[in-house]
Amino acid sequence: MNRRITAQNATTIGAFCVATALFLFALIYQPSFGSSNSLSQVAIFAAFMGIAALGQTLVVLGGGMDLSVPWTIALGGVAFTQWSSSGIPPGVALALVIVAGVAVGAVNGIGVSYLKVSPIVMTLGVGGIVQAYLLHVGLGSGTGDAAPNLAQSIATGSVAGIPTLAIFWLVLAVGASLVLSKSAFGRRLYALGMNERGAYLAGVRVNQVRILTYMASGVASVLAGVVLSGYLGEAFVDMGGPYLFGSIAAVAVGGASILGGQGSYWGTVAGALTLTFLSSVLSMFDLGQSALQIAYGLVIIGGVLFGRVAAGMARSGSRLRRRA
Repeated sequence: MNRRITAQNATTIGAFCVATALFLFALIYQPSFGSSNSLSQVAIFAAFMGIAALGQTLVVLGGGMDLSVPWTIALGGVAFTQWSSSGIPPGVALALVIVAGVAVGAVNGIGVSYLKVSPIVMTLGVGGIVQAYLLHVGLGSGTGDAAPNLAQSIATGSVAGIPTLAIFWLVLAVGASLVLSKSAFGRRLYALGMNERGAYLAGVRVNQVRILTYMASGVASVLAGVVLSGYLGEAFVDMGGPYLFGSIAAVAVGGASILGGQGSYWGTVAGALTLTFLSSVLSMFDLGQSALQIAYGLVIIGGVLFGRVAAGMARSGSRLRRRA
């Protein structure tokens, strides 16, 4: 346990070092990047990525993957905007959106856990169903309504010069990190990701733990959709598109193993900051979204290879300790 925590701390620090290096490079190349306005925008964009990647982190730690994230984000933004505009109080609309996120995550988790469908196939299929629902109810091009003031105030407001969204993200990060490092659920989740069979034999209810991670991913995604709609001023079905690979890449950059059992949410925070700084640097060289998608792809491939190497080294170390 202590060795795993030490390794996680090392990878998290490394991810923050990469983020810092990118920030310094951007600052040297373009000094105006260090202005309070620019830093506020970076914090907001990183928060969007970090919130979307919160649930993805939990799913990946358990050895899964959630490809329904972009459409669940769209569901959150579109449903919240539409329901609020129809006269439902924003607080009630937000509660209903969270319930919808829980439902999407529960379907994903049940399919993966009990029906034994591959996580990629199950979550991609559920994402397609959510997208079809949005198109069926006539929301393919957006609701046509402005995002509620609640969402706009969170996404664009500030407290003492600090973006409200960044504060909200920090609170989520502290809460998620405490759950992973201090709770029984966190210990069971790491055990599941490291060795599902071993976790089951140790008494962990692996199916329940896995379903909870997908439910958390659904909630995180709809919340990301709500705040994203507030920043954009409206909601539409393709609003979550950039976060399909982005949420996975943030987890991988943060040092988590795509194969499960290793990582932390603070690492994902560093990953979200790194990707945001990387996007800024690429834009300085007039490299568009295509270059960023290539970078995301390379990061994800590197994360998978790193996970395999780390798993192989862990197995070799375990065999050597047993022989000793």
